[in-house]
Amino acid sequence: MDISDKVILNELKKRNKRVFETLFYEYHPKLLRYVDRIVFNRDVSEDIVQSIFVTLWEKIDSIQIHTSLQSYLFQSVRYKAFAYLKHLNVEDNYKLLYWENKVLENADKDASTDSELSQIIQNAVATLPPEMGKIFQAKYSSGMQTKDIALAFDISENTVKTHLKRAKKQLRYQLSRASFIHFYL
Repeated sequence: MDISDKVILNELKKRNKRVFETLFYEYHPKLLRYVDRIVFNRDVSEDIVQSIFVTLWEKIDSIQIHTSLQSYLFQSVRYKAFAYLKHLNVEDNYKLLYWENKVLENADKDASTDSELSQIIQNAVATLPPEMGKIFQAKYSSGMQTKDIALAFDISENTVKTHLKRAKKQLRYQLSRASFIHFYL
């Protein structure tokens, strides 16, 4: 860490607001652009950058910076951005499980029940490539096992698994984009 970083850190420890504001205005735009290239969501990027500065201000006495201040800031926002993406992935997996259960439930129910939801799911499944859609329906509507689907379609079990994985990914994307759907898991 160079001398200027040490001076800045010492001033921050003294709660010098001017130094903090200068640091904020110098790094905020750079950090925001950097995080935005990771999460592709301006609001989330803004929240991440803001939280790093809040943490820096609130916990300056306990923060250990061994490299440069700039390096610390960029590493911090990168870590938070990846943590956010990991959280999204977990959330998407829960959403997928939710929708898989809904597909299975609706396959057993009368077509008139939950018709709007059923229609959305059917429309999403209809957008899948033909073979992928047939394999997905065989698995989730007919309840066939992977081995049986492979025999029925004269393809390998790995091909069936690949089609199902890709179908789930496409359906997850389409169903999570439905404007009226809000998940509170």
